[in-house]
Amino acid sequence: MTPDQQSLLEALETALRPDTRIDSAWLTGSLGAGRGDAWSDIDITLVVRADGMPGLLGDLMAQDGPLPATALRLSQFGRLVNGTTPKLQRFDLLLSTPEEFARHSGGAVKLLFGDAGQGPAERASPPSDPAAGARRIEGLVTEFLRVLSLATVPVGRREWVVMQDGVGHLRRLLIELMLEENGVGPAERGGAKKLYPFLTAEQIAELEALVAPRAIEAELLAANRDLRDRFLPRARRVAEARGAVWPADWEAAVMSGLARDLPALG
Repeated sequence: MTPDQQSLLEALETALRPDTRIDSAWLTGSLGAGRGDAWSDIDITLVVRADGMPGLLGDLMAQDGPLPATALRLSQFGRLVNGTTPKLQRFDLLLSTPEEFARHSGGAVKLLFGDAGQGPAERASPPSDPAAGARRIEGLVTEFLRVLSLATVPVGRREWVVMQDGVGHLRRLLIELMLEENGVGPAERGGAKKLYPFLTAEQIAELEALVAPRAIEAELLAANRDLRDRFLPRARRVAEARGAVWPADWEAAVMSGLARDLPALG
C-alpha cells in the first residue's frame, strides 16, 4: 500500500469509526487480500444492520457528511458508495448485513475496526465444475458467431462506427476465451481494471498486436477476418480439451449466410 493509499484509508477509518450504526468495517478487494498495487481502489465493507442502512447511506452521500472530500461521489444499488478524491484516488464503501457478510466469498479480508466475529466463515474452496467451464466456452463460441454474423448489418447500412463497436466486442470475446484457456474463471479475475496477470506473455503479445481499425470498410472487414481466424481455431482446441459441445449447426449457418451476403467474411 502506498503512502497516499494508507493516508486515504486512515481518513476513511477516522470518518467511519465513530458511527455506532457500523458494527464492523473490513478492508476487502485486492488490498484486503494483499494483492493490491499502487493503482488499486480502497474497498471497504461496512457491516450494518438492515434498518440502519438507509440513514447511513444518506449520511455517507452528504457532501457535508463525515467522509473525506470527493470530486465525484455516486450511490449504486442502495448499498454502494463510489468516491473519487480530488487527487483521483478511488474508494468503494459497500454496506452489508451481518448475515450477508458471513457468506462473503470475494477473497481475503482484513478487519479495520469493530466486531471481529462478524468476519466471513472459513470454508474450503468449492471444487471446480468442469461442466460450468464447458458451458462458458460454449457460450463464448455461440456469442462470437452471433456478433460475427451481424457484420452484414452495418455494412449494408454503411454505419462504420457501429461496426467498430462489433469489432470491440469480438476482441473482448477473444480475451474471455484466453482467460478460460488459462483456467481463470470469473471468480478469479477480480476487478475489470486488471488483466495481464491472468494472461501468458504470448497472449499479451497477440492482443497488443491487434490493429484497431478506423471507421473504414476495408479495415473493419480485415479486423473481423483477423479476429475470426484467431478465435475459432483457439476455441476449437479449448472446447475439445474441456469437453464443450461445438455449435456446428450454428457455425455452418453463420458461415453460409456470410458467404452469401458478405463474401469478404464467408
